[in-house]
Amino acid sequence: MKIYNLRNIKDNDEVKLSVSIDSEQLGCKELWFSTPEQYAHGLCENRLDGFLVGMVFPAMQYGEDIHLEGCVSKKLLFNLNNYAIPLLMTFSPSAKRIKIIAEETTTERLNCSGIGTGFSGGVDSFCTIYERYELEKDPDYRINSFLFLNVGSHGPGGSDEEEIFARKLFHNRYNYLNALPNELGLDFIPLDSNLHSFHPWGHQLTHSLTTVSGVLILQNTYSKYYCASTGLSYSLLLKFFEVYQNRDIAIFDPMLLSLLSTESLELIPDGTQYTRIEKILRIIDYEPVHHYLNVCVSGQESHENCSVCSKCCRTLMTLSSIGKLDEFSNLFDIGKYKKKAELRFVCQQVLLQHKDPFARASIKLARENGIKLPSCLVCYILVRLINLAKACLPSTVISKIKTILKQA
Repeated sequence: MKIYNLRNIKDNDEVKLSVSIDSEQLGCKELWFSTPEQYAHGLCENRLDGFLVGMVFPAMQYGEDIHLEGCVSKKLLFNLNNYAIPLLMTFSPSAKRIKIIAEETTTERLNCSGIGTGFSGGVDSFCTIYERYELEKDPDYRINSFLFLNVGSHGPGGSDEEEIFARKLFHNRYNYLNALPNELGLDFIPLDSNLHSFHPWGHQLTHSLTTVSGVLILQNTYSKYYCASTGLSYSLLLKFFEVYQNRDIAIFDPMLLSLLSTESLELIPDGTQYTRIEKILRIIDYEPVHHYLNVCVSGQESHENCSVCSKCCRTLMTLSSIGKLDEFSNLFDIGKYKKKAELRFVCQQVLLQHKDPFARASIKLARENGIKLPSCLVCYILVRLINLAKACLPSTVISKIKTILKQA
């Protein structure tokens, strides 16, 4: 795989940084990132660091060495070849050992003062903002800008239609969330890309790499960047490693992110000191959370929480357990959740509590707050019946089944 032809293109009010990718598996394609002209000064126009990190996982899956016609961080190149690639092979059994060769390396330290994090409106994102912006007093570590990326979280990019959909959702979410950075007086940098079209494995599998890729593209902006963890604490990462292997690369963040840092940019894994439940409890009274909390993974075109997807249900179950459900009725359709999703989701959590760390934490919190939960047997019967009923029974019968089993 060859990465070459780094170029800067002005397109109306956007500035695009792109390279050519020449691959035996993929053919010749363009990989690009773009941002509004007002933030273009932060683009790193003379290094391939961001493009390299974005393509290392695809190259490993295809078994193609990477040849870089251009300059990269000497530190990044060394750590990728010697440490990060073996680490990624541990994560993904299908990843192959490759070699990265660069035409030129640099140890130059860029002069920038940005301290950033991503702002998605999610629990992990808000916890990092609360800790490292609201509570942080040291200016050398306090967040002073937010980043919003389009590298997979808004949908896949396997076709033109999927890319158009993801881009539309990216802009919808950005426009919705932008009110908070404006209120705080902080930059909120949108960075669009087609990187997700090179990652057909899905966002969750490689999101640490695709996120860092975007951050490195803005290496003229950031000296430090907090990568919000995905809700597993240090102890849970160790305990459930095999469950998340080859499923969610964030299990390696405490080890991987330092290996993706450069002479200029320090990547910091933040939030692993807490579980997801502990994060919610920390931010529950943080006023912006009551206006902008956005956890939905339904894939719908709107930025709004659907109230019935897995992440909406997980969040609503936690809020219900601590008696805060009604306080978030402006962000979630509580009636829809209770009618269409609550009982089934609670039953699924009961059944998964010994296998899934999020389910275990949710059940533990509910019991600590005196919430009555159905037995494992009742949960098993209910889930099986609801699945069967969805396929062949009218909704009135489903409702009767739920009522009977609720009383069991």
